[in-house]
Amino acid sequence: MLLAAIPRRLRQWWLDLSVRSKGMIVIAIPLTALIGTTSASLVLQHNEQQARTVAVAGRGLATAAAQVLSDAVNAETGIRGYAATDEPLYLAPYNLALTRIGADRTSLRTAAIAEGDSGAQRRADGTTATAFAEMAQLRSSVSRHVSVAGLRTELAPEKKTMDRLRLQIADLADGPAGLVVTRSEAITRQEQTIDSLNIAALALGLVAGIIGVALFTLGISRRVAAVAANADRLGERQPLEPADPSEDEFGHLSRALARAESLLTDYAGELTTARDTALKATELKNAFLSHTSHELRTPLNAILGFTQLLEISDLSDEDHDSAGRILGAGRHLLTLINELIDIARIESGDLGLSLEPVSLLPLIEEASQLMGPLAAERSITITQHCTRPALAAHADRHRLMQILINLMSNAVKYNRHGGTITATSQEEGPDRVSLIISDTGPGLSQDDLERIFIPFERLGAEQTAVEGNGIGLPLAKSLADAMGGQLSASSVPGEGSAFTISLPRAPDISHVAPSKVTPAIPAEMRGHAGGVIDILYIEDNPANIEVVSRFLNSRPDARLQSESSGRAGIERAIQDVPDIILLDLHLADLHGEQVLKELRAEPVTAAIPVVVLSADASPGVVRRLLADGVLAYLTKPLDLAEIGGLLDSFSPSAQDHEASTAMRKTPA
Repeated sequence: MLLAAIPRRLRQWWLDLSVRSKGMIVIAIPLTALIGTTSASLVLQHNEQQARTVAVAGRGLATAAAQVLSDAVNAETGIRGYAATDEPLYLAPYNLALTRIGADRTSLRTAAIAEGDSGAQRRADGTTATAFAEMAQLRSSVSRHVSVAGLRTELAPEKKTMDRLRLQIADLADGPAGLVVTRSEAITRQEQTIDSLNIAALALGLVAGIIGVALFTLGISRRVAAVAANADRLGERQPLEPADPSEDEFGHLSRALARAESLLTDYAGELTTARDTALKATELKNAFLSHTSHELRTPLNAILGFTQLLEISDLSDEDHDSAGRILGAGRHLLTLINELIDIARIESGDLGLSLEPVSLLPLIEEASQLMGPLAAERSITITQHCTRPALAAHADRHRLMQILINLMSNAVKYNRHGGTITATSQEEGPDRVSLIISDTGPGLSQDDLERIFIPFERLGAEQTAVEGNGIGLPLAKSLADAMGGQLSASSVPGEGSAFTISLPRAPDISHVAPSKVTPAIPAEMRGHAGGVIDILYIEDNPANIEVVSRFLNSRPDARLQSESSGRAGIERAIQDVPDIILLDLHLADLHGEQVLKELRAEPVTAAIPVVVLSADASPGVVRRLLADGVLAYLTKPLDLAEIGGLLDSFSPSAQDHEASTAMRKTPA
């Protein structure tokens, strides 16, 4: 490379120069060559012009002298012819010469002054005057018919004068003629020199330009490319390539990039530490939420359980109303807990979804039935409009139902008395479907529409009697987003609002009328009505055991036993072989899943139906245990009606019960 051949000190000097100085030098090199060659060319051209001027002046003097001599010769010829013949016709050249000699002598004088040879010109001019005077005398003599001898006497001096004039004219013209020759040769040489100089200037300018470009490319462009490459490497968090040490702008920039790399490395370490800390905090938060969910649901289970017992007890109307209010408040608190936990799971990416084709019409009908009693309290009518009964969406059925219930609940709460709610399912195209929940309420302003999906933003509803926490719509939107859809809102103030759920479309599903789904009970465990069901409840919370015990006291067909630890529950199940086992997951000694595993591994208890009663409502846990063969998974706080419905489908006769018990106690 060119720079590698430059001595180290000179190379370092060049690198340390500022970019401005480098640019000026790069421009100055070809500019200096251009100025130098142009100046030399101008000097040579000036010299050539001077030589041409001198040559022209010399040529003019020689021409003027020759013309004067020609006039004198013509005059002499005419006079001699006239003298020999005495014929005036021969005087024509003489007369012509007389008319021209004055002007020609003036031209000779002017040319001599320009040439700087006035002395020779004056001598030649004097001789010319003498020659013409003698010729005039000779003409006069011829006119007077002087004798031949007399004419010869006059012709001799005239001849000498003409010879002297010829010598003087020759002397006057020889100098300029030689000068013209010399100058012409000099002009030729200068022209050749100018041509050579122009060629040299072109070559020098080309070489200087190449040197300038090379210096710019190697000294600036290459380093610009190197700095740009390092900037890209810095952006990609790759190690920087070493740069030439220098004190110019690129050196400062390279050092700045090196400092930035060091800072980014430090920041990356800090970010990694912060990320690890955040991930750990997220794990702790998830664990906390899971634990908190259980801890909050456990006392709620007692509150709601005992309240349900009060509701079915013989109470006065006032006490029955109070129990209903407690039950409603407890269920509202349960909903709030569930929503907060769902939002936290969505934020942490821990929300489990089971995406599958979901028929929309049955979903709308079920949601309408669930919201029917609440709407009837305010004389609100729920209508359904399905353009395509078999229309289906690709979604999580449970979460989509959660969104629908949320939207319908809001449509009831914020609707006018005697209003209408319309649930519509329709196609949005070949790949999308939509569910629209519209109401005839007061509507929302544009500003409110931009705020309704902000968590805990209730748009002033906290100043009314309408219950809510401001997280229902944000949760519904997050759930829709998680399923690959979106939730949007539109409204006309004074006319009502509409919320649209857009979801990926699934193949159409033939509509089947909804029916009550009950857990599948093994045929050998079913009996005739009137039998007693032995129930073992493995639970470490006495309040939960008390709630279930009091509820079953009203059922003569059920007999309850309980154990407060997993190990004791397994031993009691092996000893008594109950008809059904109610199992809590979070036990003091063993986790419920371990208890279930050991029950399934024991031949005596392997076929006993197990119903899980747990405050852990994680969808993943529910799906996993149902897949492991549990009969049902009921979440706390318990709905005693669900337990009652389960027992209603599980009622063997006492005789069959004793027979089946004896059979199961017989060793396999």
